[in-house]
Amino acid sequence: MANQPTISEFITAAYPTEKTVKILEYNAETSSLKKQLAFSGYENFIGICTQKPKISRDPNLYYTVEKTITYKNNANVLVINKADFLDLKNAFHSSAELIVYMPLNIIDRASFLPLWAYKMARKKNWEFSFETFLDNTDKARTGIVFKRNYPQEKTARQYLSPELGIEGFFELLNKRQLEYVVLRWFDELPFLDLDEDVDLLVSDKHIELVRDLLNETVGILPFDIYSVGGLTGSNFKNIAYYPPYIAETIVDQRQLWKDKYYVPSSFHHFLSLMYHAVYHKGEKSGIPVRSGEVVKQIPQDHDYPGILKRLADENKIQLDEVSLESFHRVLDEHGWAPSTDTIRKLIGVSGKWLESIIQSSEHNFEKDGELMVFVVREWAEERQLTSKIVDWFERNGLCLVRAVKLNEEQKRNATQNLRGGNWGQGPWAVSGGKPSTLLVMYDYHPKQLNAKMKKKYPHVSNEHYLLKEQLRSEINFTLAIDQRANPLHSADDEIEALDYMAAITPDLLTEVKKIIVEWDEAYRTPEKVIADVSEKKRRAKVEVIRYEGKKAVKKTYKAGKERFLNREKFVYGELSKECDFIPPLLSSGDNYIIIPYLKTNPLSESWHIKKQILKRKYKQEIFSINEFFYNKGYALIDFHPGNLLLTSEGLKIIDFEFLYRYDNLPLKVTESFDLNGFPEDFTADRPYGIFPKQRRNMWKKILY
Repeated sequence: MANQPTISEFITAAYPTEKTVKILEYNAETSSLKKQLAFSGYENFIGICTQKPKISRDPNLYYTVEKTITYKNNANVLVINKADFLDLKNAFHSSAELIVYMPLNIIDRASFLPLWAYKMARKKNWEFSFETFLDNTDKARTGIVFKRNYPQEKTARQYLSPELGIEGFFELLNKRQLEYVVLRWFDELPFLDLDEDVDLLVSDKHIELVRDLLNETVGILPFDIYSVGGLTGSNFKNIAYYPPYIAETIVDQRQLWKDKYYVPSSFHHFLSLMYHAVYHKGEKSGIPVRSGEVVKQIPQDHDYPGILKRLADENKIQLDEVSLESFHRVLDEHGWAPSTDTIRKLIGVSGKWLESIIQSSEHNFEKDGELMVFVVREWAEERQLTSKIVDWFERNGLCLVRAVKLNEEQKRNATQNLRGGNWGQGPWAVSGGKPSTLLVMYDYHPKQLNAKMKKKYPHVSNEHYLLKEQLRSEINFTLAIDQRANPLHSADDEIEALDYMAAITPDLLTEVKKIIVEWDEAYRTPEKVIADVSEKKRRAKVEVIRYEGKKAVKKTYKAGKERFLNREKFVYGELSKECDFIPPLLSSGDNYIIIPYLKTNPLSESWHIKKQILKRKYKQEIFSINEFFYNKGYALIDFHPGNLLLTSEGLKIIDFEFLYRYDNLPLKVTESFDLNGFPEDFTADRPYGIFPKQRRNMWKKILY
């Protein structure tokens, strides 16, 4: 018995140097634990009694019947007496680092609750052990101790000590001149119901000071603290609670209410409450989606329609109808409606009705492809990765329309209007920083997501937006985990892309439209198209067309890919005159070439069959092609069996986009880049995803 500690001794041993550790005892019957801890210097304690006192209330305990207390608190240590299923379940969702569960009787060790607790401990990554403690009568009692194995993330939800109280808390905020507003229901403070939380909007520079003040002592009075800029741990569903430019205005123009709390101005109170009802509550607000429709859910706490009508009258604002859609229009007219990407993030909160208010941008225009916008962040810009990012997208088939390095005003607009105002680090070890460069790109050939990916990314319109995921991985691959960051952000579709441009670079919209209309016109095929035989379409599309009464092949290049086109013009137009393996050029233009249609046997185009045929019948021809280009001082770079056609006229070679003139011609023809692969440090254009060793090994199997 002598070696068995009391609960207070166990806690003090667990926190030998942290006497300010916050401790909460649930279902406390006496204040003995409080007194024992205080004797050892641990006074940051609250005891919660859920039973009616038999004689009189113990002034050292807090009395409530609220069963959510086991998770609605900010304690580091939870001591739970006589817990039922719900109490224990709630405790695992608290911020506690240590939970001491004390069953009523020793026999409970084999009952359902401890077994369930053990299962939860494993599932939730908590350490689990049985411990024996001495109670006030020196009787041994067995408890279950849980220790958290993972760090708790910061959240907007905080708790205030009832000892400090609402009035005392706001006196301290005002005395310390911290910038905040109580967003709503301030005329009802202090709340009597522990389920009712106080919502604070706090300036970014003071948010952590407010958090620290709330966390000084163990608390159970709920507060939600939101930063103006939507900083990590003080945002709403990973976005700013209000668009940051609106939040700034609310805080800047706050008013002191009855010498107690700072609150929004009357006008901002009306608009901010309407914003909350429309976008945060939505169908749960008791407001119909459209006028005359049935309300899906009537809230028990507040009459949003009635309160908003009263506030509208006080601010001399005419409400034509009471509905979520009409309120959205009111907010939009006053510049308070969130951007499209923010609305989409709020659909899961407010309801699917929000999808009905997402409209195509007024700046939209007819186009054959899709306009895309990517935002390079400061982290990538500082590491001079912007050109690499552009090159990577272009190698994957997108075309850069404009790259705009943002000035300070544009950065501010982008930070406030894009990504829900939240530019924190998210799940990454390092923050990617704020917006730095806007990349306006065009995708000639957008691709729809498959059903599985559409479920994961419901608002993404084009699979090629997901290229950013691959790029993020590639950029971070060589970095240690604690150095990785999110280097870029993007719109999800064309609606958001145009919204981004309108918010950041509105003057660019007309220019971009003109460019894309011209690109589309040049890219269209006026001839009759028999078949599209393109593969990746990274640089060009390839079509079988009707040309001068016969079949021919037309290759049309995207804007910005002229260097690839010019190489092909040269080979088909000039070198074909000296080499029978090269088809002749029939016609060409600023962005296209036309060559003869070469009929092949589909069976011979199978990789395995073609490899065997080339190996048995065409070795000499392959060597001759290699020798021809070598003697001319060129390497094809993209020389592989797929570009060799087995036709009725014999072996033919096509595709010369990567033609390269040697700086230093290899000493022997057998050392050409085409048979041995290009050098590891090759910096000229090269096929995407191809490595020298691959080509060397491939030709070795066929030719030797």
